[in-house]
Amino acid sequence: MTLGELLQARGFDPTGVMAIRNTLHAEDASNDFRDLADVISANALPMYDRMQDGPRIAHRTAVLSFAATDGGQARLTSLRTFLLRKPGSVPGDIVYDYDAAHLLHSFIARAATPCFYDAIEREELNELFGRLVVQWPEPLSDNILAANDDALTVVVA
Repeated sequence: MTLGELLQARGFDPTGVMAIRNTLHAEDASNDFRDLADVISANALPMYDRMQDGPRIAHRTAVLSFAATDGGQARLTSLRTFLLRKPGSVPGDIVYDYDAAHLLHSFIARAATPCFYDAIEREELNELFGRLVVQWPEPLSDNILAANDDALTVVVA
């Protein structure tokens, strides 16, 4: 079953929804953030995926956020609507998250065009958060896909 088929079966239209597979970029790693598990345990993942190199997600887009796991799989962590900010405008919750400041500074240093998003939490799929696992297609570097992409297949629902 594809992710899009699962969403439709649950009464959620995946049209126009994006899926993002979050990993810790090698240049963002530090003593505090050695891997994505450290980012998650610091509760920084909801902030980290809102920092993109370029406006890769359109304004007012629903986004399914996934945390990368082994073997190209990814676990659903949230559904939010992303709101693109003006260039150079960093959301206050990111600027003032002192525990995750290294992530922000290393992202700004490496990004050619740092873009930031505000996010509005959505509750339509709450029962799937932490449970739904998908297989992400190769190449894994294509970390943002349409949620109804036929290559996104459900492993565990």
